[in-house]
Amino acid sequence: MQQLALEQRRLEGPRAYWHIGDIAWGLRQHEDREDEWKIRLWVEHGQVVAWSWLKDDGRAMLEFQVHPEHLHLLDEIADEPRARVAYAFEDDTATREVLACHGFTEPEDGAMHFNTCELAEAPELPELPEGFRYRTAGEDDVAERVAIHREVWSRPDRPSRFTEASFAHVRAEWPYRESLDCVVEAPDGRFAAYALLWPDDANGVGELEPVGVRDEFRRRGLGAAVCTYALRRWFEEGGRRAIVYCVTDAACRLYESIGFRRHASLVGYARTDT
Repeated sequence: MQQLALEQRRLEGPRAYWHIGDIAWGLRQHEDREDEWKIRLWVEHGQVVAWSWLKDDGRAMLEFQVHPEHLHLLDEIADEPRARVAYAFEDDTATREVLACHGFTEPEDGAMHFNTCELAEAPELPELPEGFRYRTAGEDDVAERVAIHREVWSRPDRPSRFTEASFAHVRAEWPYRESLDCVVEAPDGRFAAYALLWPDDANGVGELEPVGVRDEFRRRGLGAAVCTYALRRWFEEGGRRAIVYCVTDAACRLYESIGFRRHASLVGYARTDT
């Protein structure tokens, strides 16, 4: 799956909406949900040319990737009876037509916007509030790193299932790199904000995923600061482009403020047949 993501990004650049980091993060942070997944691979001459990932977690989301030379497989991929939502770029007429043939016609609210940033030079780091500092998270920081993620991403009706064990799987997964696991540390030693950058060295494209700021530290510029720090670290390691996804207006404005520009929007299309 990751090799196909590498190849598609080489061929299509920003239009390749899967990054190797997406796959690593999605698979490893939720290993306890494997019984809720259905992953299918299409292989030709020993190479994966397409895959689909049905996440049967209540919404039954169908995600997929297809090599540009094997788009005929889209029809077979979309013929998944359990899927209720499938995804396509808003301007991808060909894929949308295939999805429509299988009943995926009703656009959902909350498109995911794709953004890219060119790094011509190392970004200048914003000055942090007194007592705060930039650093990267290491093995000794696992508990605090998990704590901030759980605090940021838990909801009253859906608490985070992220654990130290699942983060250990993430850390062990290629292409995770400790030098790109960036945080802003508060004076009391807690992490106020964090941004994990996944490297794609082959294509020179890094991905920010996930990014978070604890509620009590918001509106102090720390989200933009930690992302800028991650971009600077990526530049120092040879990266010259970065991507990030956003859904909310606030998140999109944050990324725009540090140099990202939107190039596409991914929409979920709900199945209308019964």
